[in-house]
Amino acid sequence: MIDLHCHSTVSDGALTPAEVVRLAHANGCTLLALTDHDHTGGLAEARAEAETLGIRFINGVEISVTWRGRTIHMVGLDFDEHESSLQSLLAQLRQGRIERMEKIGAKLAK
Repeated sequence: MIDLHCHSTVSDGALTPAEVVRLAHANGCTLLALTDHDHTGGLAEARAEAETLGIRFINGVEISVTWRGRTIHMVGLDFDEHESSLQSLLAQLRQGRIERMEKIGAKLAK
């Protein structure tokens, strides 16, 4: 089995990166990509667990963008997680998400 789109607690998942890998392994997965929203912070943990369990692991991320007034989620696979322009973009996207949550919170407080 192959799973190229899953999330961990690094974004909106319920399991840590290592727990995601263990669950995938328990369900017969042999190839896995962790694709947290706008973040690559769980890749090292997931990769280490995948190596321990013998699962082939691919770097992944789900990037949220707005195009023509609509939010689109693009999955990126097999990239250099340390590439500085990618990390800069992801940091900007996360900051935008924080600002959006703060505005929503302020509206709810009113």
